[in-house]
Amino acid sequence: MLLDTHFPRAPTELAPAVLPLRLAPGAAYWRSRAQDELTVRLLLVPRSRIQVDLWWNRRGGEADVQLVIALYGDSVEMGALTGNGFNAPRFHRLGFGTLAVNVGIQAVQALCAPSVMVHGVLFNTAEESLPQVQQLCLAKDRREFWRRFGFDVVARGSPPLDYLRGTVGGLQQVMHGRLAGQFARSVPLDAFERVRPDGC
Repeated sequence: MLLDTHFPRAPTELAPAVLPLRLAPGAAYWRSRAQDELTVRLLLVPRSRIQVDLWWNRRGGEADVQLVIALYGDSVEMGALTGNGFNAPRFHRLGFGTLAVNVGIQAVQALCAPSVMVHGVLFNTAEESLPQVQQLCLAKDRREFWRRFGFDVVARGSPPLDYLRGTVGGLQQVMHGRLAGQFARSVPLDAFERVRPDGC
């Protein structure tokens, strides 16, 4: 899990391309049904944040999995990715986090120039009560998860914390595999609709 508690209001350096309609300020939605139903909301708050919310087999209420990305004046921070950790077994290691990050990466790349720096801090406070061997295993898995998207993970401090480092242009989506064996792990931005689905 990545944690961030504030979202500055400075303008972010925009990519030269025109923004896709689906990435206009406000919310856009994608919903699909297979054996189960999945709803994704992409929210853009200009000069503040990008938020990706996932609901699994329900409509409305607090999202099951959420990614928040802060937009700074000269950088982007991968903020909190919540709901898919070891303490949420319904969503752990099933592709929900990958889908949220894939959508977030597309949004960041549509908004920001390739040279813009992306950073974050990796930790999960819910792990503090676990045995150390389990904490180390979860930390290793978390590093591997973020490296797949093109991030470098660097340990700094004492006790050491894992920091993400990368550039917008160096990020990549993780396309292989299926979410819960049913859905692709990426939804293209042009598949999102501005119309709010029933029940959201």
